[in-house]
Amino acid sequence: MMKSSTKTLGDLIDTTEIAASRPIYNQLLAELDSTDIYDDSILYGYWFQPHAACIINIFLHKDNTYEFKYCENGKGDEVKDILKTGKYSFNGEVITLTSDEGWDSYFNGVIYYKHNGTCYYLTDKKDGFYLVKGSD
Repeated sequence: MMKSSTKTLGDLIDTTEIAASRPIYNQLLAELDSTDIYDDSILYGYWFQPHAACIINIFLHKDNTYEFKYCENGKGDEVKDILKTGKYSFNGEVITLTSDEGWDSYFNGVIYYKHNGTCYYLTDKKDGFYLVKGSD
């Protein structure tokens, strides 16, 4: 009987290279148990907009701080990348983000933690964005 020479995916991928190219995943591993990273019933972690993670995402840290990145339309075709940081509080389904720079009329600093029967997600009051949990 001949032994199969089929390589597994693990044989083909250099995991050291992957870990180095995934800074958010490394940060998640430092803060959470590996089983918690994708568990959307746990609020802490990295949340992003599907198919548009570079446009809007938020990292909720265990120490109740956050990093919120989003894009805002400027004058003409200009698009500005915004990074807000600060503290957050959680009460029921309401997450209140406090930012030293404050908020504008488009976003008031409140996000809702909802469950649609299948999974948890984050959204704003206008349902302008829908964030799911994952890694980079």
